[in-house]
Amino acid sequence: MKETGCGAVMVGRGAQGNPWIFPQIRHYLATGEVLPPPTAMERYEQMLSHFEALLAYKGEYIGVREMRSHASWYTHGLYGSAALRERINRAASADEFRSIVRDMMDKAR
Repeated sequence: MKETGCGAVMVGRGAQGNPWIFPQIRHYLATGEVLPPPTAMERYEQMLSHFEALLAYKGEYIGVREMRSHASWYTHGLYGSAALRERINRAASADEFRSIVRDMMDKAR
């Protein structure tokens, strides 16, 4: 920002599945230090938190289906993520979704 004189930065899709981007940007602008990316476990925990909020707001039927696309962003680049997304895309209930994610969390430990 100092180099170009711009007044703002548009994050856009960089925030999808990556809510850590905002504290990372703030930290970098304040210190010049790049924070490490979130661990797989942190991603899974945040995904479940997001899922629970979505369920509370939209209900189970819509929440499960909408979370499928969000899960794709959260898991992008993680080991085994293609198989995980395939399982998530078939999840028909909140319990099934949670079970799939918790299974991956157990494997990530």
